[in-house]
Amino acid sequence: MPIQNNAEIRELAEASRKLENATRDAINSANPEEIQQLLHELSDVQEHIQEARGKAINGHGSSTQPLIDAQLRVEESQRLLDRAYTNLNATQDNVQP
Repeated sequence: MPIQNNAEIRELAEASRKLENATRDAINSANPEEIQQLLHELSDVQEHIQEARGKAINGHGSSTQPLIDAQLRVEESQRLLDRAYTNLNATQDNVQP
């Protein structure tokens, strides 16, 4: 049974914005553990967004654009964090004792 839940859409959009801000902070702090934790959180939110998009596509009601925007924010944050994590590891590998 398709469900269009506007509250869920708003929550996911807000979660993606918060994670986007946290991504900037984590990159600036260059903390690998924080980056890994955020990547995990982003993955969880992305899964929820995809489930909500599936419900919204099959349901009736409001636009799915906020979910699309949220998914794009999450994907961009994941890309930035992956790159930052790779760069941090490369820097640590090149450090001589």
